[in-house]
Amino acid sequence: MFRFERDVLRSRPEHSFVEIRDVRFQDVDAAGIIFYPRLLEYCHDLLVKFWAVSGEPLPILLKSRPPRFLSPIRHAEVDYFKPLRFGDEIEIALSHAHCEATEVTLGFRVARGEEVCAVAQSVHTFVDAISFQRMEIPEPMRSAFLALQRG
Repeated sequence: MFRFERDVLRSRPEHSFVEIRDVRFQDVDAAGIIFYPRLLEYCHDLLVKFWAVSGEPLPILLKSRPPRFLSPIRHAEVDYFKPLRFGDEIEIALSHAHCEATEVTLGFRVARGEEVCAVAQSVHTFVDAISFQRMEIPEPMRSAFLALQRG
């Protein structure tokens, strides 16, 4: 399984897919900082938007019977560097991709202004929706991921 180094994920290349959002009240814990799994939700929300603009809207994919493919997460991790609090405006960037035949490793960067607060990565394996056997990353997703990979 491919993994990005933390320092690589701290960068935000020009070709990154970016969203600006606020940390919501319901996203923080009793200590007043972001509840740790929320960052993975933010990354997933951004990935769903990326899929939509790349030609594979997830709601349409999942409504088809059977779906052309599924893409379960095989691995996910987040490294936190600075606390995020309710009301913080943050930039989430899908900045890196590493494609293999049947899976992609995606790298995310979360920043408040110029300050990198966290990095995340997830590994998605592409499988046939019926047999759950691995399959090659389908188009147009492969091309979209390769565009991120090449920068």
